[in-house]
Amino acid sequence: CPLDEIQHLGVPCGSPEKMRVFVEEAAKGAERKMRMIASLPDAHVALTLLKFCAGFVSVVHLMRAVGAVFDFAGIDQATQSCLATITGIETDASAWALASLPVRLGGLGLHSCADTAAIAHIAATFDGEACLSSLVTPYVLPHAMLLNEDDTFLASLEDPRLAPFDSVLEKIQDVLQARDNYGGRGQKVWSTTVHGERRKALLDSMTEELGRSGQLQGPALALKQVQIRARIQSCSGQHASAWLYGNAEADPRLWLSPAELAVAIRLRLGLPIAPMPSICRLCGTGSADVDGVHARSCFSGGRRTRMHNALRDVIADFARRGLLAPAVERPVFSNTERKRPDISYVRDGTTVVLDVAVTFPLQPSNPQYAKRAAEKPGGAATAYATAVKEGKYRGIIDNEPNPREWLAVPLVVDTFGAWCPGALTELRQIARKSALREDRTASAACQDFFHQLSFQRDNRRKHTDRDW
Repeated sequence: CPLDEIQHLGVPCGSPEKMRVFVEEAAKGAERKMRMIASLPDAHVALTLLKFCAGFVSVVHLMRAVGAVFDFAGIDQATQSCLATITGIETDASAWALASLPVRLGGLGLHSCADTAAIAHIAATFDGEACLSSLVTPYVLPHAMLLNEDDTFLASLEDPRLAPFDSVLEKIQDVLQARDNYGGRGQKVWSTTVHGERRKALLDSMTEELGRSGQLQGPALALKQVQIRARIQSCSGQHASAWLYGNAEADPRLWLSPAELAVAIRLRLGLPIAPMPSICRLCGTGSADVDGVHARSCFSGGRRTRMHNALRDVIADFARRGLLAPAVERPVFSNTERKRPDISYVRDGTTVVLDVAVTFPLQPSNPQYAKRAAEKPGGAATAYATAVKEGKYRGIIDNEPNPREWLAVPLVVDTFGAWCPGALTELRQIARKSALREDRTASAACQDFFHQLSFQRDNRRKHTDRDW
């Protein structure tokens, strides 16, 4: 074929055989790149490069061009192998399915090429057809007639991986009938729908598999099933994953060591962090289970206090950079000196008092937190703020001479990183204040702020304090 030697924007033209060879070579190149990334000594840097420079992102343009006709499963396998080399974690089918979900849904953002190729090509075909139609107006044919002869497009439409997602297929039919073209955002819209439905199916399969295993029965089984949903929901909270991929401009101390990263990834994916349970060497009485439940709820050793103080100091530092003049643990109420908020400052004539707290949504002693966390991201943090923190200052503020000039904000976060809504609002205001004084964008300030607030490093050290 005379077109076999031609490439357009990095994509081959010509016969299907020529395109198949090109895709195979691209897959081999992606695999070589991932092997190089996996050989880096810094695991956290390697994971960040894997997410943003290899795997799915390196071939998405090719998927948009050739669709599901060619097999991209080899790249997915190389990505899974690279993750195992970086973290030392061999993921089973459920863990890898979770890892391939977007970060905002509790995954690692290592998208599956095989599952996305069909959607990518369909969206690209619609985008290209729209451009062609605008060039040949008014001689525009209906979408279905223009695309009916495209074998690759038809093969992508019939991809069995799309069959379970009726809502996506309906949206694609809307475009075919020229009812909605999504303004060139088809791939994003459809992928978002598919990812959401995949997560729902994954949660259902994980809880059903736990029931079929017979390891737990009755209330213990029901609680464990709720805890699975609570963990993934909490990991889906806004800014809950700020620790996951490092910031090149951040303090080097905010990058995790290989051991810390491995434990943090295991906790996120619900994998065991130890081969067998043991007695906690800090409290001497609790059983340090393989899932890390006791380690994250044990009060011995002073780690929880140091975690609290570290969060408080980061928030006070950003408030200071925003010229809010924060006072740290000083008496501010006229009717009592016993209650000293973690941080207080005056903003626009209102005295704001902040109370920092960390809660563990899976604590066995209070299953209601797990139920609230399973309902929505930040549910456990919201429940703790409502039940404990809000009433702590309500009576004191009501007895102040001008109670309307006071605002008490609980800054509650759970151990998976999900904040309660009120905390997110106040923290973003602090970040915006600091951005104005430091001549940078509010989004950059928020990213830096929440990255520093990520305390997965402390969670990791809570586990290393125990003799496994």
